[in-house]
Amino acid sequence: MARCQVGAWSVKRVGNVAQPHAWRGERNEVVKADGAISPDLPSMAAGGIRCSLRDMTRWMQVLLDPALAPDWLGSEQRRALWTLHMPMPLSERQRRWDNAHFYGYGYGWRVSDMDGQWKVAHTGTLSGMYSSLALLPDRKLGVVMLINGEGEDARTALMQAMLKRFTAPDEARPAMAYLDELKTGQATRAATGHQRPATSDARQASASDLPRWQGRYSDPWLGPASLCPGRDGLRFSVDKSPRLQATVLHRQGRWLLRWDTLGDEAQAWLQPGEDPSPTLDLRAIDPDIDFSYDFQDLHFTRTGDCAGRDRQRR
Repeated sequence: MARCQVGAWSVKRVGNVAQPHAWRGERNEVVKADGAISPDLPSMAAGGIRCSLRDMTRWMQVLLDPALAPDWLGSEQRRALWTLHMPMPLSERQRRWDNAHFYGYGYGWRVSDMDGQWKVAHTGTLSGMYSSLALLPDRKLGVVMLINGEGEDARTALMQAMLKRFTAPDEARPAMAYLDELKTGQATRAATGHQRPATSDARQASASDLPRWQGRYSDPWLGPASLCPGRDGLRFSVDKSPRLQATVLHRQGRWLLRWDTLGDEAQAWLQPGEDPSPTLDLRAIDPDIDFSYDFQDLHFTRTGDCAGRDRQRR
């Protein structure tokens, strides 16, 4: 696994590093390209390790066959990783596509059954980067895919088509059949208003907007944050999370956060509270957002003024 990178590393020295892409107009374009040095980030373990496809297949092999690296991970630790510790609800699609009966979280892995076979899997999602790794441990079989583009539906359809060839070959369908079903479901939800709203008409908030709520904040989980004027308007930022830096926008009477380094699917509503002490809550604008964006769990309470300001709270 010579090409896996974590922490701060030189993009030039590693070489041939895939860049994230997003669909802009009629073409895919590079977004948020790497600089000369990829920085170390607190979120690295959760979603910042960069590996080649060859390295990922090697890692998959040693997970499936302990004899390939006998001193790396003991049997008790391996069992703990893939034991269901936190039950999660089964979606209707899992029941229909996988004939699944249980679903939950191990230690860093999603554990479920697929057509009567044990399945261990996880996905990776960053702006312009989608990945997926799924294992059928009892068969010593795994599938991994890396996509440097906006490929959530492609990831889902391709992985389903690949695994189904092994778990229930008589029921296997082409990837396009699964993709068509996803698109049909999305169209149905859109027709009933269950979709991410368009935000292209949102205007940038000015430095004088939300005067009562401007200031320093704290959340019990994320820690200190701020809602303060920036060079080009009003900015929201979390001190300890470089990816959670956003421009505040206004759309149809609501406030919106457009993150500097996250895709449009991760935009969040900013909800100022009306309590005597100002508060801020966040809500995802996309009803189908990945479950790991737990905006609803955040609650920011005002702790002071913006830096360099000596004013009374309004």
